[in-house]
Amino acid sequence: MSWSKSISMDVANKLFDVIGVSFEQNELEGGYIAKHESKTLIIATLTACCMAVLTDWVTIKEN
Repeated sequence: MSWSKSISMDVANKLFDVIGVSFEQNELEGGYIAKHESKTLIIATLTACCMAVLTDWVTIKEN
């Protein structure tokens, strides 16, 4: 999978709401924060943060 465009915070939150992940901007240190239950992920850009969530937190199960 390759990402060629950026994503807005509003769109990211709508897309990832289905799996319980929310994003917010870290204004103190810069970058973006992804949150899911007790997990927190801090990444420099929102696109990279979304990619990390998909890579690290999402498991695709085949039936």
